[in-house]
Amino acid sequence: LETGTVLFEIAKPSALGKWVDTSAGRFVRYQFTPAFLRLRTVGATVEFTVGDKPVSNFRMIERHYFRDRLLKNFDFDFGFCIPSSRNTCEHIYEFPQLSEDLSKYLLCDPELVGAGYKVNK
Repeated sequence: LETGTVLFEIAKPSALGKWVDTSAGRFVRYQFTPAFLRLRTVGATVEFTVGDKPVSNFRMIERHYFRDRLLKNFDFDFGFCIPSSRNTCEHIYEFPQLSEDLSKYLLCDPELVGAGYKVNK
């Protein structure tokens, strides 16, 4: 958290043509290193844009899973968002304590680690 080290970056896919899957940026797969799994706290910067209409009561729910097991749940309430705005916020994540066995599974099978995002407008 204090080092400013970039551990991973996630970007929404750029639009290719007319047809774009609007939910494409709602699911993320991660590949973690052993050092990452030992961290207790991580800061993350989230950027989102708002279209030409205002968004009231904007809320983002982020859930991190391994296989079918929920590891951590985050609930962010942004409130009102101004039309045609680009917004940036920083979240401080506190990680759950993982057992040694679970950490080994996460490292051996990283394709099964993912996060889903639900946006409530």
